[in-house]
Formats: sequence, structure tokens, C-alpha cells
Amino acid sequence: MKRFLITTADEGTWRQDRPLLFLGEWCRLYDRRAAWEHLDAEVVPFHWDDRQRYDDDCLYLHAVYEDLLRRTGTALNEHHDTDKSTRYWRILVGPWLYVFLHVLFDRWTMVEKAADAYDIDETLIYDFPPGSTIPAELRGGAYHDIASNHYLFGRAIEHQNRIPWRRIPAPVESTPTPAPRLRQSVRRAARTAVRDFTSSLLARFTRSDEALIIHSYLSIRDEMKLQLALGQVPKRWTRPAVEAEPADLSRRRRLTVLSDSTDAFVRFAASMIPEQIPTVYVEGYQNLKRAAGRLPWPSKPKVIFTSNLFMYCDVFQEWAAEKTEAGYPLVIGQHGGLIGIGKRVAGEDHQVEISDRYLSWGWRDARPQIQPAVILTNVSKPVGTWNPSGNLLLVTVSIRLFTFRSMSWPVGANQSAAFVAEQLRFAEALDEPIRALLTVRIYQALDEKLRTAYVARWKKAWPGVEIDPSTEPIERRLGQCRVFVYTYNSTGFLETLARNIPTVMFWNPDSFELRADAQPYFDLLQHVGIYHETPESAAQHVTAIWNDVAAWWNQPSVQEARRTFCEQYARMPEHPLRVLKEALLMAPAQPAIVS
Repeated sequence: MKRFLITTADEGTWRQDRPLLFLGEWCRLYDRRAAWEHLDAEVVPFHWDDRQRYDDDCLYLHAVYEDLLRRTGTALNEHHDTDKSTRYWRILVGPWLYVFLHVLFDRWTMVEKAADAYDIDETLIYDFPPGSTIPAELRGGAYHDIASNHYLFGRAIEHQNRIPWRRIPAPVESTPTPAPRLRQSVRRAARTAVRDFTSSLLARFTRSDEALIIHSYLSIRDEMKLQLALGQVPKRWTRPAVEAEPADLSRRRRLTVLSDSTDAFVRFAASMIPEQIPTVYVEGYQNLKRAAGRLPWPSKPKVIFTSNLFMYCDVFQEWAAEKTEAGYPLVIGQHGGLIGIGKRVAGEDHQVEISDRYLSWGWRDARPQIQPAVILTNVSKPVGTWNPSGNLLLVTVSIRLFTFRSMSWPVGANQSAAFVAEQLRFAEALDEPIRALLTVRIYQALDEKLRTAYVARWKKAWPGVEIDPSTEPIERRLGQCRVFVYTYNSTGFLETLARNIPTVMFWNPDSFELRADAQPYFDLLQHVGIYHETPESAAQHVTAIWNDVAAWWNQPSVQEARRTFCEQYARMPEHPLRVLKEALLMAPAQPAIVS
């Protein structure tokens, strides 16, 4: 049977007069069920429901990234008349490129799968205004955005040329928009303003050869103490910005990423990089260099230390790339709890490869840059802050409808729906008096931005459950809870375990795959009831310990398992700032990659 292909949730591209084929569950938004429930439609199965294929593709994409990074660096050197190393371009462009390639491959493969398995007679593709799909900066790539993804699906359809398509004008409201920043609370905005003012005053006391410490994950107080220990006047540097430049399509036509590959996807990706690379690296490159050159930061830093700006700030990336070219050491603190634990972690290889030293939260492997240090997000936080007669706090996160980076998490819209369904099963398995004390903490603004509808699903299934929209720091909630329940492999449970707060974790091990050397540590946690592989098991355990959580939590076997796990993945030495100081001043384990 011939079917009309729908690639997007934008109903302006749908047809109602024939059998339909949805390219994925992302087309069928939860809050628009009335628009699609009655349709004669099938859905293309998601290619990465086969997790072995997903694992294999992640390895494949890493190889593609390495190849195209070198070729992109060559193209940009020629375009800008420069002679920068691969390490320079890895620091500057790499964080965008490895995400873009993962996104592009997913969209390409779903189009390919639909063409292979179905008889498709037509699809509609919006004709967007020229240049409107090009992001201005690293974080401007709106890979959660319905319109941006429709554009990428359309480009894959055109390139493969196997599915009949027809272009139609794009309504103004359907045109891609830059990724919006999530709103700050009034309190946080006020703190930011005070910090910016203070930073401008302290910048006057900067020595040319002092350490640059920025966005380290330490608290303001601990960051100041660390700088004093290093013998310098403390500063709290703010994240710099650069003015956006519009796309110049005639100029972009002169930027070519060459590829002699016989792989159809690699050829497609090479053609798409000049088309979609953010303007800050092409049209705005000179502005970017000027912005980095005007920074009041040390000109000859003894060390550069950050835990997140290496992948979130183009100006910092340009500044750090130039300094590493000149031989100044870049030290990166571990960014997120999945690293060192998850089988695949987007950006982990990037973080380690660009660093002269990589400060993990306790683990190490064969890579010589990795230095076990301290769980940076926990320094100076109080231990044992929980309420033996308090509530049940469950923390979750919205999994995007569109996959956007390779990692051992659920990916895609159908796996996102399965993830929240597991949490609803946890609530169902609780005794009713305990469920009445359940608070679900979720970043509601992100849920709305991604259109994942987790809050709506919770409210429909369990109207009486309290929803905490995460507009305030979690600390107060931790002080009120009797048991902290964590539902995904990330940072939160590492922090509470290290702080000796009663913690129960559960997730599907087929979606959150562990690396082999992490498995024994999770086996320890599973044996004492901290870690569970099903929501029902976690709920049964919470019910069993509810009336005397302390009796369970303080058992010697539980505490020994917790301490052993934390020493490996959430290390907190007696003098953490001393450990950090020594790690920052160590000589590099080996010369960084400079090719």
C-alpha cells in the first residue's frame, strides 16, 4: 500500500486524505493526540531500538568524526588563511561537529529505513528562507526543534533521492528559530549581576602568569579558596559572549570540506558541514578572535582549568585553543556523572583528548591524562542532610524526542516515552500512604521546551503527586526527604551517595548501559538495595524500609558498599582543595595531541 510520508509534528505538512507513514514517534506529540489517533497510519520503527546497532553506530560515528574533523580543519585553515593544528580545531569546532554528525546520521538513517521498507508516494518539505537554518553559535543548534529537524530530514530525502517530495512555502511560524535560553529565576539573575560587577573590579589584580579558573563546578567560596592557595587574588570570571553574525551564503559556497569516501553518509555529511556550521566559525570568526583577544584574562596562564566552558562557550574555546597552541596547559574537570560509568558518553573522548590533564571524580583508565581527584560538585556541601520522617523525593529528567548525541541513555521519542512510563510504574508499585508523600522533581521549563509532556503524563496518571518544577536549588528538598530516588545515570545520585543521604536508584540497564569496569561497583549497590534494575523492585525496597530508613541505611554492609562506590566515582578526600591544587600544578602526563 502506498503511503504519504510525514517527517514532522508540524501538521502543515500532513495529509488527511490517504494512508500515512510517520517517520517516527516524534511526529505524534502527546498533547496533540486528538490530531493523530484516528488516522490510518503506521510508524517507522526506530533504528536504534536495536541497542547493539546503536553501540556499533556510535563507534562508526567516532571514526567519521575524526576523519571529518581533520578535513573541516583543513577547509577552515584555507578559508581563513590560517595554519592551525587539529587540536586547535578540535577545541574550537569539535563540540559542535560531534553532535552535528550524530544528529545528521540519525536523520539520514531514518529516511533510508523508510525508503527501504515502505512504498511511499510523496512527502512535503517546507521551503525555509535561505540561511534561516544555520545556527549562529555552538549552542544555537536547535536539535530539539521541530522545524530544524524537518529541514534535516528534507535534506536527507533530497540527497538520497528515493522518496518523491514536493516543496511548499514554510509559514513564518514554522521557520527554525535559535535555541532559546531557559529563563533564570529573579534570585539567580540578581546573583549573576552582582558576580559580574565584582568580577570587573577584581580583574584589575590579574597577573599575566596566574591560573585561569572558570566554571570549575566549585562554589564561589571554594573557587576563591583555591585561587588563594595558588597565590593569586581570587576572581570569579564570567562566561564571555560574542556578537552574532548573519550567514553569508555566497561566502559559504567557497567553503568546501573535501571527502573521497565511498560511504554515502560521509559524503552527505561533508557536503552539509559548510552548509550548517555555525556562523561564529565562518562569517564571525574574526569577531570571535577579537572578542577572545580583548579578555582581561592572564596572557601567559600557568594553567587553564574549567569543567564545562570547553563545550559551551565559543569565546572561551577560541581563547583556550590559542593558548594551547602556545603551549599553556589545559586542565578539564569531569563534566557529569555518566563519564567513567556509562558505556558510551558523548564528548568524553573529546574532553580527554583536548586536555593536558583530566581530573576525574575518582576513576581512572589507561589514558595517561586522567588524574583521579574529587567530585567537584560536592566540595563543602554538608553531609547527612535528610529527614527520617520526611517525604519521598524522586528526581527525573526529560529525554528528548530527537536523539542528539551518542551516549548510553534512552534515545528517540519512543524510548523517551518508555523512560517516563517506568517512573509511573514505580509510583503505581508504592503503597498508597507512601505515594501520597511522593514529590517528583523535574525541570518543567525544559519539559515544555522539548515538548516531552512528562509533567502532563504524571498529572494524568497520579493527580495527587506533587510536582517540583526545579525553579529553586535542590538543597531544600534534600533536607525534607526521607529517601532520595534517582531514575537515570547521571550526577545526582553520586552527590547524594557521597553526602551519605539515603538513596535508591533504578533504571533499565538495557538503555543505560554500563561499561564493564563499572559493573562490579553497581553489583555492590544492588546487593544492599541501593541500585535496582526495575521500578517495581525499587518501589518494593522503599516500602520495606520506609518506617525505619536509618536502620537500613546505617547497616555496615550498606555503608561499606556506599564508601567503596564513592571512592571510585564520587571521591571526597579529607582536603579536597589541596588535592585540586596539587592536580592543577602537576606536569602533564604526556604531551597533548598537537597534530
